[in-house]
Amino acid sequence: MNHLRATSLAAAVVAVAACADDAPLEPATSSPSFVTAGAAHVTTNADAGPGSFRRAVTRANADPAIGRIHFRPGVGTVALKSPIVFSGSQALAIDAGGAQLDGSGLAGTDAALVADGGGDLAIRHLFVHGAPGNGITVALPENAAGVISVHLERVTIRQNALHGVLINDQAEYLTDPASTSDAGSNASIAVRVTESTFDRNGLGALDYDGLRVNEGGRGDINAVVTRSRFLRNGADGLELDERAVGDAVFTLRQVDLNRNGSFSTEDLDDGIDVDEAGDGSVIGRFERVSANANSEQGVDLNENGAGELRVVMYQVEALGNAEEGIEFEEDDDVAGGGDLEAELEHVTTRRNGGSGGDAGLKLREKGPGNLTARLLNVVSSNNAVAGVLAQEDENGKLAAELIGAETLSNGGDGIALDENGAGNLAGRIRAATSRRNAGAGVALEQEPTGTGEVRIQSLAGGGNQGGDLAADAGVSVIR
Repeated sequence: MNHLRATSLAAAVVAVAACADDAPLEPATSSPSFVTAGAAHVTTNADAGPGSFRRAVTRANADPAIGRIHFRPGVGTVALKSPIVFSGSQALAIDAGGAQLDGSGLAGTDAALVADGGGDLAIRHLFVHGAPGNGITVALPENAAGVISVHLERVTIRQNALHGVLINDQAEYLTDPASTSDAGSNASIAVRVTESTFDRNGLGALDYDGLRVNEGGRGDINAVVTRSRFLRNGADGLELDERAVGDAVFTLRQVDLNRNGSFSTEDLDDGIDVDEAGDGSVIGRFERVSANANSEQGVDLNENGAGELRVVMYQVEALGNAEEGIEFEEDDDVAGGGDLEAELEHVTTRRNGGSGGDAGLKLREKGPGNLTARLLNVVSSNNAVAGVLAQEDENGKLAAELIGAETLSNGGDGIALDENGAGNLAGRIRAATSRRNAGAGVALEQEPTGTGEVRIQSLAGGGNQGGDLAADAGVSVIR
């Protein structure tokens, strides 16, 4: 079997992962003027007038030489009476020194802070709360090109009624959030988030997230999120939505995505939701991530159309989510062809599926393409649904290796390998334990149009209602 290697998948995200945690706040794509630009200073918490944040932004709008806004110590809380809008096209860095923007005095669905000029934006040590709209909106202009960078470091975005932070390059989204149009600029979006918190945003209307990145037109999403928390947001904690031509590439390190998605039973949501449509791939890496107690799924990755879904996970837990703890689907809604490749090590899914779903850990390739998975020391136990499900539909092969897997007391099969189309099943299960499941300990399915071969070395069973091993006639089991 052609095994995946973590290093091969990691190479696909090397450009994103190369953004070191302790790198300076300025975007790597910035011009030298971003580093040496002049500064405006904030010395008062007044909403307007000399020394105010509003005056500093107004100066930056009028003078492209101003690339920094610096808050003097002790500014405290700025009670906004109207949004602050940065419309300059230059790169701007805001060092807020712990100051707060209080949006509770804004009207309608106003955002607290808006940047719509198309320049790179970096914000450090700012607290934004209470806005009736988004906490922060970054709107790319329709003529944007190249790479637009947004860096958030030590920001706290809390209790804003709509998105905590929205970074938008979908032309119709701001006027019609339900639009499915893929129109947008030709720019890519690079996002870095470090030591930041997105808490209880999106509780004012349906489908508003802690942090949402929308990309339309020709361009990619590249995101690195490190040492950050997404907690109790009304919709998804973190959503990346890439449409048209482009990839969604992301890395999460030491990130918590917990208790999100409960705003309405009409549309419960996830810890992280990544959607890619059109020609492009989803390429993701998770390291030391928790995705627990979310109202739908902990991790929900979908690649639709022509492109691949490739994921590496290391030390990830998904506990107590209402449906799947972790779900990867390639060609979920729109078949376009492409492979699903997953390398998972020390991943735990427990107590998921109380409201539905298919498995604590689910990997499904639904259109033309192959599913290749290597699961090392994966635990999937006490789920109301199956433990581990790897399923390949239509034309393609399913190649899966599970080493050291533990699947105990699940509501379906402990481990299910399902080749459900015109393709072959090739599997290897070694040093695994699968006990007390409501289905089989290991279930192997192969459509008659293909052949299946699974090698099993050291499988500890017992107490499985469907038997320790259930295999279709088309599957050869080699022990």
